[in-house]
Amino acid sequence: MAILLLLLPAAVAAFILYTIWKLRWGSPPGPFPAVLAYHKVGGFEFGGTWITPARFAGHMDRLLDSGRRFISEDEFLASLCGSRERDPGEILLTFDDAYAMLSVNAIPALAERKIPALVFVVTEYAGRDNAWELPLPGRRAAHMSWEEIRRLSDAGGVTFGSHSGFHRDLTKYPPGELDRELAASKKAMEERTGRPARSFSYPYGRVNRRVAEAVRKAGYEAAFTLYPPGKITAVDPFMLRREGVWVIDTGRSVLNKLPGSAIFWFEDVKGRSINAFAGMSLPRRRNGPSRR
Repeated sequence: MAILLLLLPAAVAAFILYTIWKLRWGSPPGPFPAVLAYHKVGGFEFGGTWITPARFAGHMDRLLDSGRRFISEDEFLASLCGSRERDPGEILLTFDDAYAMLSVNAIPALAERKIPALVFVVTEYAGRDNAWELPLPGRRAAHMSWEEIRRLSDAGGVTFGSHSGFHRDLTKYPPGELDRELAASKKAMEERTGRPARSFSYPYGRVNRRVAEAVRKAGYEAAFTLYPPGKITAVDPFMLRREGVWVIDTGRSVLNKLPGSAIFWFEDVKGRSINAFAGMSLPRRRNGPSRR
């Protein structure tokens, strides 16, 4: 009886949390491939967006062992436009920010397992350290250079999309400035890689209908957020849902982030909560590195 009395408040709290999630967000529309979002794969830092190389490799093995299949950006976009079957057992693996550490700590593990990936580049920071995160130990890391991006693009297995020019909250941009940055970032990607920039990732996952429409008009075919605001009842090519993977995630919790899991709702609430705090950044709306 004492155990039941202890468990009852937890069960009630879980039911209330589930009800709030169901009413406010709910399950993603389907059937459709799942999308996972990683950031840094490396050593310790004061933040939630990193994961060790060993744990990252473990995640990939756990997902493969579960029978999931990883697909490329091309396959995902074909499913999105309806020219390919939409399979909820498939996963698109994405990385935001194109950190240089991925070349050593993640991409070799993906190549070994024949897993494709889509990496989003902050075009004005290629080859530089980031400057939007709080200056805590380990948080400021270098981004891939254009030479490395071109090398990986030419090698195959990894494709690249845009993560904007300066990694600012695009919902705060005036229309003209927003359009210019979207166009400049796309042009830089295409000139530097020699390939079309088909996909876009919203900085911090922040998006509204005005920003999504601007991305569409800029010529992108798809755009990814992290956790779409509000309830999404149909797949929207310019507000695509991803589940973030964080420092505390295990192989089991990553599996639970995939639609169909009995506790997907819990992982979704957890991810939304972490994402609300993980983007502790410096305000850099007006100043940033000059275009080179």
